Amino acid sequence: MTGAATSQDTDPSARTLVGAAAAGATAAVHPPAAPKPVTDAERKFRLRADETVPDGMRRIARGRLADGAEALAGVTAAGLGEAVHATRKNVKRVRAALRLSRDAIGEDVYDRENTHMRMIAGQLAGARDARVLVETLTALEERFEDELPRGATAALRARLEDDHERAVAAMAAEGDLAERAAQALGEARTRTAQWSFARDDFGALKPGLRRTYRRGRKRLRAARREPSAENLHDCRKRVKDLWHAAQILRPAHPKRMKRLARDAHDLANLLGDHHDLSVLRDYIDVNPQLFTGAAPRDALLAVLDRRRDTLRRKALKRGRRLYKRSPKRFVAAVEQGWRKRVTAAQGSLAG
Repeated sequence: MTGAATSQDTDPSARTLVGAAAAGATAAVHPPAAPKPVTDAERKFRLRADETVPDGMRRIARGRLADGAEALAGVTAAGLGEAVHATRKNVKRVRAALRLSRDAIGEDVYDRENTHMRMIAGQLAGARDARVLVETLTALEERFEDELPRGATAALRARLEDDHERAVAAMAAEGDLAERAAQALGEARTRTAQWSFARDDFGALKPGLRRTYRRGRKRLRAARREPSAENLHDCRKRVKDLWHAAQILRPAHPKRMKRLARDAHDLANLLGDHHDLSVLRDYIDVNPQLFTGAAPRDALLAVLDRRRDTLRRKALKRGRRLYKRSPKRFVAAVEQGWRKRVTAAQGSLAG
């Protein structure tokens, strides 16, 4: 149910995917050759002990970009929603990998590729956003079925489903949008070969990991001081970065990093559900005509706000546990695990 897109995922300057690709790619006289197929092993969203950090990060990005492009390849209108959802998830993982690698690949490459990914995600946002509101209402109805008057949400549901159908139709009406998005992802995949890293060991990712953790901790403190929907959503975005970083760096300590990734994912889901409910509440506030009177609307808002409060309390409690270490201690522990396991394994392979 989580995953509603926000303004962070869109950009007013993103007019077309073709324009985004042109802005992000290095000019070439000849079109790039079709990239080679990516194997299942190459798609793993984690570094391996038998590869350098640069090779691994390029591989990880290629795998996510290939998955995104393949999800859109030949998609029909009926499958467009799921294809868009899968593609947007892969784009978010690429952006997390870029943030982790930012200091090593340099600001120019980071800005180019991050902007490119944001533009692609923004072009695909509409249908997914509309679907999330339908799913959010469904979950709320199921959880509080006994407390809602019969038919209280009928008109609201009809409008949300209509919004979703129109969003999918609008995307399908553009004809080659999915094809253009797949092409843009393919071009980004080809450009990963140009990513040049300043170093090839854990030090390439250390500053990015510290920044990811520190920003998440800062956002959590802001959300604890003022638990607004905006602050909680900002916190969620940083928690998802930590989740993806833990997945990528799992070899540093497989059991601990797996647990960290799971805890961050669970927290991101709580915060995502809170955000989706907040968006739904805003929708209800501006559409009072979708209710037969004040009573059914107030009943729905009462259970919605109660659920949001529960999610907020759970999320802030789990967030304190997730970010209990200082950034310095957190990164030092990951680095120690990396040197103990990965560096030692690489030395054994080299010998």
